[in-house]
Amino acid sequence: MMEITRYRASMEYLKLFLLFSSYLFVATTKIYEDETGTLNYYINLINNSVREATNYVLPTDARMYQPTDNVIYNYGTYDFVIIGAGSSGTVLANRLSEITSWKILLIEAGDFSDGGLINIPAYYNYHAKSKYNWAYTSVPQKNSCLGNPNKSCSIDCGKGVGGGTLINGYVYCRGPREQYNNLAKVIDDPSWNYDNLLQYFKKTEYFHWNEPELPINISYHGQVGLLSVQNAMYNEKFAKPFFEANKELGYSTVDYNGPSMIGSSIIQQFIKFGNREDFGNVFISPFLGRSSLEVTTKSYVIKIEINNVTKIAESVLFTKNGRIYRAKASKEVLLSGGTVASPQILMLSGIGPKNHLESLGIDVIQNLEVGSRYKDHAIVTIPFSTDVKLRETPFPVKLVQYLQGYGDLTAATRSQILGFFQINRNISNIPDFEIFSYIGQNLSATMQSEVQTVKNTNISFVLSYFGSKSTGSLRLKSNNPYEYPLIDPNLLSDTNNEDIDGLYFSLQYIFKLVETKPYKRYKFKFSDERPPACAAYQYHSKDYWQCYLKQGSRNGLHMTGTCAMGTDPTKGAVIDSNLKVYGIQNLRVVDSSIFPEPIVGHSTIPCAMVAEKISDVIKIEYGQTVFLD
Repeated sequence: MMEITRYRASMEYLKLFLLFSSYLFVATTKIYEDETGTLNYYINLINNSVREATNYVLPTDARMYQPTDNVIYNYGTYDFVIIGAGSSGTVLANRLSEITSWKILLIEAGDFSDGGLINIPAYYNYHAKSKYNWAYTSVPQKNSCLGNPNKSCSIDCGKGVGGGTLINGYVYCRGPREQYNNLAKVIDDPSWNYDNLLQYFKKTEYFHWNEPELPINISYHGQVGLLSVQNAMYNEKFAKPFFEANKELGYSTVDYNGPSMIGSSIIQQFIKFGNREDFGNVFISPFLGRSSLEVTTKSYVIKIEINNVTKIAESVLFTKNGRIYRAKASKEVLLSGGTVASPQILMLSGIGPKNHLESLGIDVIQNLEVGSRYKDHAIVTIPFSTDVKLRETPFPVKLVQYLQGYGDLTAATRSQILGFFQINRNISNIPDFEIFSYIGQNLSATMQSEVQTVKNTNISFVLSYFGSKSTGSLRLKSNNPYEYPLIDPNLLSDTNNEDIDGLYFSLQYIFKLVETKPYKRYKFKFSDERPPACAAYQYHSKDYWQCYLKQGSRNGLHMTGTCAMGTDPTKGAVIDSNLKVYGIQNLRVVDSSIFPEPIVGHSTIPCAMVAEKISDVIKIEYGQTVFLD
């Protein structure tokens, strides 16, 4: 205890020193502003990027990739052709290119991060309003997103080398042990139980243990991986009452990536020196010098060519700079396009539901239920006004702190806390829902230097419900590869209403939370703007809340299932437990679409784990040596 106290005291002195240094740096920079221009450079960068994001028109299709003619040019032959440089594809390319005798081609429709605003976590809400987002939308919904234009859900998917890690909330979360153990039983493969998967989670991660008072099970964390992971630099003013309130309701503080997820915690995140750690910068950019790795960007895959007689995946067609290219794969094609693009590409290539493909004039090579099992979490934001007073740090100071790797700009939300909970405490040890709080800040990039005090701070609780009885679908709009697919999340639509009931009971926990002693002193008040569609229901009744949730809920962007693992393709399985597509040789799917159910929590790190695992499987199948870090 003495060591912890001494540590905290030293951290307080360090914070004071850094704060003094920040003000000194601002003063010095202002004096020598004409020589250095450091602050003005970043302020201009931020203002220009925010303006660009605000005015950016998100795409509605992929016609920008259409070629000018139908001539197919030879791009060469590779051992493995990987489609998609997202959370799985980047890790997969990195690990397979460790074999120097192999040639790996990684195909990505987007580009590398430009290292601008996208690196600054506080501008997280702007990152999805950029060229790094495919910006899909759903078909009109019946039970969610009803308050949106056309009753349609926005479906953000990362576009670029790094995929979703370019635009997501960079939460490091693996999911519960018990869910992986259940998955291993369903697919009849013990290699997918958590004890076997732990080595692959740890292999990716380099964990920085920067807060000794939080419960961290260090044996569950990696110390040699490429991905920098750390506890968020949390705000104690918000963290302490959250921990105390949940403790009052029976939940302790935990390491949610340790033995059990259930409880409250600080967010663990993949950030380094205050900057977003996108997977392109971590797993690809430092390794572009490998002779075994080639990356082609701004390259849009339109089809996997499969021999109709032998059913062997032989090559990949993609467009680049107005031309169509063919890249041949001597060993395998590895599809890592994600839950939306992977099933789209499979169906365009003749793999999918027979009746659907035939109705679009696509020759059927393999009849599989591709896209028939689209699953996601439901999420809703519950806003409150409070008596919390905040000091708003002058922007130049925030900027200097960010350049030193700490401060408000290094966080998407100022609270940096979350928790995983159960509606009814049971022995499954699988959470039913997640809560994290969102507290905004003034991100206006100016040279204004005075400290401001903000009264009556708005604090929102974001609720993610993990029940997924409802099942949606993904289908092609046409046989045109440049058309976005038809996506129907179909959230909160199960016949027994289990999902909407579960979301409702999860919501009640938030209202219990704000009635605890730690929160009562802040006078939380629900900021209720009653949806007109719910006016007929008695206020605060169950019917009212279910109407409210249908209006305001949205998809959690943790979608899975469109290329689901399983033991029997006649019962909906698309791939086996080694991720090989049933009935097709030399073709695997390696991304979030393989999970039959959404992983409880967040999907980025499970995707990295899948790539780590299957890379070893591939190496062993082709006679290569596998080393664990």
